[in-house]
Amino acid sequence: MAPNEELERKVEQYEQDKKTGKKKSKKSAIKYALNISLVLIVTTVSIVLTTWNKWDSILENLAKADVKWLFAILGVMLGTIMVRSFILFCFAKLYTRDYHFHQAIAVDQVGQFYNAVTPGASGGQIMQAYTYRKQGMPVSSAVSILAMYSIVYQIILIIFGLISFIIKYDFITALGYVKVTLNETGSLNIPIWPLTIIGFILNVGVIALVFLMGYWHGFHNFIMGPVITFLHKIKIIKDADKQRENLRIQVENFKIEFRRLSTNIPFLLLVVISFTVYMIIKFGIPYFVGKALGNQSPSASFLDCILLSNYHQMITGLIPIPGSAGISEFVFYNLFMNEQNWTSGFFCVFDELNEVDPDATKTLARSSLLVWRSSTFVIPILIGGFVAAFYRSSPKNEVHAEDIPNRQTFYSLQKETYIERAEEVNSLVETSRLSREAIIEKLNPKKQAQKKKAPNKKKDKNSPANLEKQDYDEYELDDVEGGQ
Repeated sequence: MAPNEELERKVEQYEQDKKTGKKKSKKSAIKYALNISLVLIVTTVSIVLTTWNKWDSILENLAKADVKWLFAILGVMLGTIMVRSFILFCFAKLYTRDYHFHQAIAVDQVGQFYNAVTPGASGGQIMQAYTYRKQGMPVSSAVSILAMYSIVYQIILIIFGLISFIIKYDFITALGYVKVTLNETGSLNIPIWPLTIIGFILNVGVIALVFLMGYWHGFHNFIMGPVITFLHKIKIIKDADKQRENLRIQVENFKIEFRRLSTNIPFLLLVVISFTVYMIIKFGIPYFVGKALGNQSPSASFLDCILLSNYHQMITGLIPIPGSAGISEFVFYNLFMNEQNWTSGFFCVFDELNEVDPDATKTLARSSLLVWRSSTFVIPILIGGFVAAFYRSSPKNEVHAEDIPNRQTFYSLQKETYIERAEEVNSLVETSRLSREAIIEKLNPKKQAQKKKAPNKKKDKNSPANLEKQDYDEYELDDVEGGQ
């Protein structure tokens, strides 16, 4: 049975389950409600703890906020939605002309909602794939769209991180530390700069691992063989064969979609520019928050805001909690305010004598946290939840009723549509090659006639891989004693 036919059969089965599995649906609804409640409760508690005993001054600060800058924040928030939706829309138009921008907005909001309520943002892609399918997009095309989206997003995120380290290396080392109070007499100071470096390395490692495994057979063999075997023996990996299968799917999927992107450079440039604009306006939101609340810091430039927000993303990305609830608020407060050197912090307030006012600065930071978190997380999750619940093509009934969507489900979709997508890309690349040869032949017909006479006996390296066949050497690590 073809991959798409198999997936359609499963979707039909899901629809039958919907009619006969009301109890499971209730259980699923309870799980989603608990997840959403947990995220919102943890977020609320972290904000309350950060703003404890300061509500009077915070409310007073919010009451004095500049309304035009608050509308600017709203505009920026909507702008991030529009840019993400535009990128999804552009990818969809590669596969069909009958696709509308409002459909891309719905796909974006469904993804944002499920990313926010699932650990490690693991549920967004699978639900976006099913939303595309309900909109009439073939599942294989939906998987390709989301894979290409993820590849370009990760690369742009890495570029932003690299620029941050190059331009503001001294700034990183001067960020100070996060102060964690252990009891009334002691506290723990956690330096911020090592966390940003670890986050950056992890971001680079994701792309570097699949790239090296895809194009360096020796490295691929090393990871799939001794590395996974060793991690399994020391109990870091539970199921070695399952881990190999997932990694193989990711590597082959990366190779397919990377080839697809490389065949359309103008389109790739459009997507890169769009993602760059998205990162800039998303990371710039605290700047507009500061403007609205009267920030007076000499270090509050738009560039510094982008860099700090980038560092915030690197640090919170280390914690696989839904929506980074609790961690995001704590890191923001300590990252954007520097108690060791007030004027070097992003938020700072001066008194009438033009001296730093520590209490007013802390109030500003707390007020800014409230506005920033509301505009970047709380309001978007409510909007996304509304779309996921009421959009007619929402995938709320397309997954197993007893399961919360996760990354493993998306791996299954990638595997099921792999052959179809690989053959599609090979056809696309071949068409592009023939087009180039036709142009060259018109420019130099004699040289091309000689090439046609010479038979091509080279093996096609781009034929679809057999995902069921082992592609690495077996290694025995009997000398490893870990995990016993």
